[in-house]
Amino acid sequence: MKTRRSMFTAGAPLLLAALVASALPGSPANAQTTLSATSVAATSTSSTTTTTATAASVLVKGIVSAVPESVSFSGTAQVSTNVVTDPDFGSAPTVVLTVDLSGISGVGSSTGKRYVVSNQEIFTRRLAAADSVQMTFPFTLVSTSSTSPSVGLASFNLSFDLATMKLTGASGNIASP
Repeated sequence: MKTRRSMFTAGAPLLLAALVASALPGSPANAQTTLSATSVAATSTSSTTTTTATAASVLVKGIVSAVPESVSFSGTAQVSTNVVTDPDFGSAPTVVLTVDLSGISGVGSSTGKRYVVSNQEIFTRRLAAADSVQMTFPFTLVSTSSTSPSVGLASFNLSFDLATMKLTGASGNIASP
């Protein structure tokens, strides 16, 4: 009798490679995104699941028009992808995408006050050669915890090599929702 299992079993270890991205001063065209990937095979009694993990540090920047002032954001977003195959049921590979914006901060245009972001989102998507994802994020003044947060929008464009299931490119920006 064939045992059915989820593609996200504890036997499928997920490895993330830490990355360092460097950016030259100036426009986003000078930004560099560095990518690294690992593949792991986990075997069950019925088949082998492959997990390919890729992590990227993506330089992002942009302006959010908010009340009481517009805020200019910049920093590094951490983007991690885990592509998991499903040999038991023959489904297309699934991407578990994690986007962490905690490395991004902002400066108010009129007051010069600092704003922080501490948002992380997890998305589950089918593997495709090109993908884009948008997420709203709250941001608040560094020194104030009692104010209601304002909201910004982070957008990311991703590219994958379908043969290796690795993230091959990532870019992002910040804007008003």
